[in-house]
Amino acid sequence: MPARFWGEAVRHAVYLLNRLPTKALGERTPFEAWMGRKPHLAHLKVFGCIAYAKNTTPHLKKLDDRSSPMVYLGVEEGCKAHRLFDPRHNKLQVSRDVIFQENSEWTWNAGADKEDLPEFVVVNAFNTDEVIVTADIEAAAEDVTPSSSLATPSSTRASSPSTPSSSTQATTSPESHEGPVRYRSIADIYANTEEIIGIDEEENESKELGFKKCNQEHAVYTRGKREASILVGVYVDDLIVTGRSTEGINKFKQQMMTEFEMSDLGLLSYYLGIEVEQQKSRILLRQSAYAKKILSQFQMADCNATKQPMEPKTPLHKDLEGTPIDATEYRRIIGCLRYLLHTRPDLSYSVGMASRYMEKPTSMHHKVVKQILRYLKGTIYFGLAYTKGPQEISIFGYSDSDLAGDLDGRKSTSGMTFYFNESLVSWNSQKQKTVALSSCEAEFMAATTAACHALWLRSLTSELTGEKPKPVTLFVDNKSAIALMKNPVFHGRSKHIDTRFHFIRECVENGQIVVEFINTGEQRADVLTKALPGVKLAVMRQLLGVRDLEPCQN
Repeated sequence: MPARFWGEAVRHAVYLLNRLPTKALGERTPFEAWMGRKPHLAHLKVFGCIAYAKNTTPHLKKLDDRSSPMVYLGVEEGCKAHRLFDPRHNKLQVSRDVIFQENSEWTWNAGADKEDLPEFVVVNAFNTDEVIVTADIEAAAEDVTPSSSLATPSSTRASSPSTPSSSTQATTSPESHEGPVRYRSIADIYANTEEIIGIDEEENESKELGFKKCNQEHAVYTRGKREASILVGVYVDDLIVTGRSTEGINKFKQQMMTEFEMSDLGLLSYYLGIEVEQQKSRILLRQSAYAKKILSQFQMADCNATKQPMEPKTPLHKDLEGTPIDATEYRRIIGCLRYLLHTRPDLSYSVGMASRYMEKPTSMHHKVVKQILRYLKGTIYFGLAYTKGPQEISIFGYSDSDLAGDLDGRKSTSGMTFYFNESLVSWNSQKQKTVALSSCEAEFMAATTAACHALWLRSLTSELTGEKPKPVTLFVDNKSAIALMKNPVFHGRSKHIDTRFHFIRECVENGQIVVEFINTGEQRADVLTKALPGVKLAVMRQLLGVRDLEPCQN
């Protein structure tokens, strides 16, 4: 065996010495002196012999191998399992289902050493997560850092790993360069959007370069006004630069490269798992690669597609008497799907409903999640398209709610969408915190929540463009709720409603929000409050702004 397995050999030798008699203890073993009973030795095998571990990959095909040849490295402490090394894939694995050939040994390459294998992977047979560690096999037993799941995909980098572009990049790997999802909101996108990486102290230098931090969104910096304005979005040490002046953008990049060691990645094409395709007349956002990765991760790559993510009127509840499933696996699927919502608002309601039962999921909830994955299979390339609008900026939104859709607490679900010049920029589907007594009350509370978000978008747009804030139009499909918003008098239908929900009355009275009626058939937020049948879903999806953006095959 190669010398790099010396640590494993010493570890196994210590395990054996603790189970061998010694004169110091009166011919007793250290194990017996400590535990008060004699050790069992039937599980011991010849160190370094060939062992065949059971292939635990689910959904094996008929011709797939049922086991894999490996090298026995001893007993795993703390469980009744064996430590095995897979020379073919350079992996260390722990498994219980093993068949040994103690008279055989692996044929190692004469020149094999640790320099030939820069790193290996530790695999737990009871949990399919893989753990990346350093090449020293003895260090693997001491310092193992679990890798994250697909819930938050890492951002890609074009810079060479041998030449780090910043101290952050030098001390962390691209795989660990991740962050949580805070909200689903997409700011205004202009042409000439470019990505630059390698900044560590952009906030300290921003004032010297003439940039001002946006008060409404602290990750955005602005410089200049109107045609000379430049916007910079910051995430850790990655920058997205956009503006109307190509000359201004180039000047900014030269200034930054003078101050920092950095890389210019050109036009933005991929950012935090979101694919960006910039065309002459529009910008496309999708997560098709991530969607394929989700389906492959959970063995649904070959599933049959379906036309809707959830069947209408699905009686989803806690199901206390149902068959429990693996809660960890269920949460991993939900986490992956929630990150996909950055470009897939049509999944917001179904994923949100499934997210309510992560504490104790059952087979009923798992069936709903699999339905969502099957819908994703048929809509992999769906995403959002942003076209250049008119010079005059307009912001409008839609607010909707169901009534007592939650079967456990009888609470309603609010849905809202907001558009910047006909381009969808923000959306949300969320269970209300208070039980509504009528559809009027549910719509009233949903509209109040939408109004709060509308004021933030209004202030953000005004700060980025330098123009005076304009009223935001909010479309609601309930005439009773609209009358309640416009009537400042309290009466029997509203006196029991929490005071904070009457905030929208003040917004309407001050002219910040303009509430208008719209027919239910044109209510774009309808898809965020209930499960729709296939035909109606396709219509609402089109109104919402979700498009099939599959790349053309040349």
